[in-house]
Amino acid sequence: MIKDWNIKRIKTEIDKICRAESDPREDGFVTWSCKQELYDLLWTLEDKVNDCSTYEGEEEFIKKRKIKKMMKVLSK
Repeated sequence: MIKDWNIKRIKTEIDKICRAESDPREDGFVTWSCKQELYDLLWTLEDKVNDCSTYEGEEEFIKKRKIKKMMKVLSK
């Protein structure tokens, strides 16, 4: 398999959408369309992840992410 994608570039593009969504100079029509695009990405990724196989160590990987997210919320 040849990985012809760049995860950093994908994350950068998502960050661009997030910045556009929260741009105070834009109106709700524009920012709402950006948020809709984020939802579309989220749901596409959820569907694709659900179609994937399950792997050894996956449960621990997910658990670590949930703990990290909880700690971030609790630290606020």
